[in-house]
Amino acid sequence: MTISTILDVAIGISFVFMLLSVIASAVTEAISGVLSLRSVTLRQGIERLLKDRTLTDKVYAHPLIDGLTKDDDSDPSYIPSDLFARALIDAVAGWKDGADQSRRPERMGLLRGMLSVPLRAIRGFFRRLWPKVEGGGEDATKKVAASLDDFKKRLAEAKGFEEDTRVALTALVSDASVKTLEDANLQIAAWFDRAMDSVSGWYKRTAHILISAVGLFAAVVLNVDTFLVLDSLNRDAVLRESVTSAVTESVKAESPVVKTAAEVIAEQKANASATPSEVFLDEKKTEELVRKRVVAVKRGLDELTLPMGWPEGRGFFCTPTAEVSCDRRAVPATLGGFGRRFGGWLFTAIAIALGAPFWFDILNKLINLRAAAPPPEKVRPKERTAAAEPQVAVSTSVSTPVREQETVRPIASRSSAPPPPLS
Repeated sequence: MTISTILDVAIGISFVFMLLSVIASAVTEAISGVLSLRSVTLRQGIERLLKDRTLTDKVYAHPLIDGLTKDDDSDPSYIPSDLFARALIDAVAGWKDGADQSRRPERMGLLRGMLSVPLRAIRGFFRRLWPKVEGGGEDATKKVAASLDDFKKRLAEAKGFEEDTRVALTALVSDASVKTLEDANLQIAAWFDRAMDSVSGWYKRTAHILISAVGLFAAVVLNVDTFLVLDSLNRDAVLRESVTSAVTESVKAESPVVKTAAEVIAEQKANASATPSEVFLDEKKTEELVRKRVVAVKRGLDELTLPMGWPEGRGFFCTPTAEVSCDRRAVPATLGGFGRRFGGWLFTAIAIALGAPFWFDILNKLINLRAAAPPPEKVRPKERTAAAEPQVAVSTSVSTPVREQETVRPIASRSSAPPPPLS
């Protein structure tokens, strides 16, 4: 296999992985919006920080935090640290002895929170059908801290309060630099910002797991077997050259498919370099935009004419025989064939999980390397034939090729003597 062939195969498979990563990113973004992954992760992080679900509910019910939501059945995706600190101080000041009781965070809280989002949406739908006038919620804070001494006193005397949270807050406000309520607010805000470093890491890991699952689902639904695509590009020179030319022209001309991919890649790079406080900013895209992205990129995959997708009809499984030839896209109805196909799907999912920015950078480097590489091998035989023609003209006066002359000479030497006489 020549260097030119290796580059062409790498360009083709990198472009496929980039487009699949864009599709997986768009689908993951839509799922994250439907499940409110940002807001659920933020709430679970605050529950872990305070180690108390009751205190977390009181903080979220505070007017400063409740005003960040779009309705009564949703949580904010981002909470500024100064607002959180003030709401927490007021929640401690408004703690009701006997009525309020601390509750430890639930196990599998993230999964429970995501499953509760559709239930809350249904409940809000029926509430809008039959609206009723409601007063302030029972958990809403009714009292605010007037001074630092009032806050410290209430923090020390609150009954049913989580002891770990009491110790943490007492340590923060007992610092020598904390002399006013505003200083305590700044200390708690800095504590919240440091905690968000870990919570943003949780969110990124959860999103990475989600995009890996979506990548495997996309590989199976679109039937993209990495091994089959590589084998086709390696064996079929015409397909390989057409795919490479199409990819190179699309990248240079910035086709709609490449522009769509570039938009997603720019957003992913911005999210990767975002500070922890910016990770939870609400950046949900509309369903129409996600659909347009998926349709545009899927059209780009179809134009490559690679062995991807399922065969027409219901022939998803096929056993090749001497009389019957199967479509290469069909899954072989053997244990080894299915294992190989599943391995190709799994390899595709792993490549998708690397992200569109990774494959976009690799693709640009490969295209630049191909432009600097020597010309393909198919051009060289013409140059050698053209250079060899003068030598043939000098050595012989006939126009027959050299190989034909070499085969004629021995025959002529054997037939030069006269035949023996017949007896």
